[in-house]
Amino acid sequence: MKRLSRNLLFGLVGLLLVGTGLTYTSPLVHIKNYVQRGDVDIIDYKQHPTRQVLASTRPEPWPLDSNFNKAVVSQNLLDTLEKYRTTAFLVFQDGKLLYEKYGENTDTSSLSQSFSAAKSIISMLVGIALNENKIRSLDQPIKAYLGAFEEGEKSKITIRHCLTMSTGLDWHERDKGFFSNNALGYYGENIEGVIEHLASEKPAGKEFEYRSGDTEILALVLEKVYNKKIADLASEKIFQLIGSETDAVWMLDKPKGREKAFCCFAPTARDFARFGHLMLWNGNWKGRQIVSEGYMKEAQRPASYLLDPKTQRPLQAYGYQFWMQSYKGVATVSMRGLLGQLIWAIPSKNAVVVRLGHKESPQKVENYFKQDSEMYLEAALQILAQSK
Repeated sequence: MKRLSRNLLFGLVGLLLVGTGLTYTSPLVHIKNYVQRGDVDIIDYKQHPTRQVLASTRPEPWPLDSNFNKAVVSQNLLDTLEKYRTTAFLVFQDGKLLYEKYGENTDTSSLSQSFSAAKSIISMLVGIALNENKIRSLDQPIKAYLGAFEEGEKSKITIRHCLTMSTGLDWHERDKGFFSNNALGYYGENIEGVIEHLASEKPAGKEFEYRSGDTEILALVLEKVYNKKIADLASEKIFQLIGSETDAVWMLDKPKGREKAFCCFAPTARDFARFGHLMLWNGNWKGRQIVSEGYMKEAQRPASYLLDPKTQRPLQAYGYQFWMQSYKGVATVSMRGLLGQLIWAIPSKNAVVVRLGHKESPQKVENYFKQDSEMYLEAALQILAQSK
């Protein structure tokens, strides 16, 4: 009810401003865009300006396991998939597609918005930039690249702080207000301006707080050092090299503008799985090292030198834009996005799991993970148990 009331008010305010023409001024353009595009969904790429992320010129279709789609999933888990409007559920083992299920008029060719799962791709690009000496060190200050970080506490923020979301900046993910950074970042048309106006609230490098703005800072650095757009970088440095089959898109802040790099990459479910295998194989794709092994191993370990304010203990759930979750003693690393966009690597099973959909559970487990995510892992483990 609160969300409905908030959105209704947002819409009424937006309609009023559209009537006066005021939404075409920079501070309010995000309200106009919200009114026109509506609430977030996995098909938002159809409503927002985008840039193509070109697929491989030599696509590599996934080989099917000999037990493809033979596994039986319990009815209660199938009900969970349906309850949260799952559009794709895929399980891979040993580099082969073991199970694949689509829903809600989607199929192998359907693109789907990643939301924050895209953050992990930005992390991979940082690892590549480090290996190619485009950035000197993860401990290099952001001020070396971005003028908005030259003074005060912001001058102390480093690339590593952005990777681990420990910048101390005043982008608060929990703030869902009309003029929050979330609203300005997603519906606005100047994501760089949003970043430039962030202020330091806390010392950098001390504690974890999930901030989409930290990822966008990394993207601005990548743009600077390569002099290329994020979509083009993602295509050239990763997507074309991992056998992707279908061109993807990355949403922009405005037509011909800048990628909203903290979210908004939209490939197919099968191509999402390729990033899961880069996680599983520590940056390697079938013998070719896309991201350095050392960086990927470090990225997929908890940044335990940071305080987790939710537990008042060393951080165990987050690395360099990757999440760590354990279920029934099985360790996983994942890319995660709003509404339950989930790509897991499960090293002990040599497996990758992809779940995409329109909804997620409102309840959390272990502070950071939605309750339904455990049900998807349970379904995957049932499928994997029947594969041998």
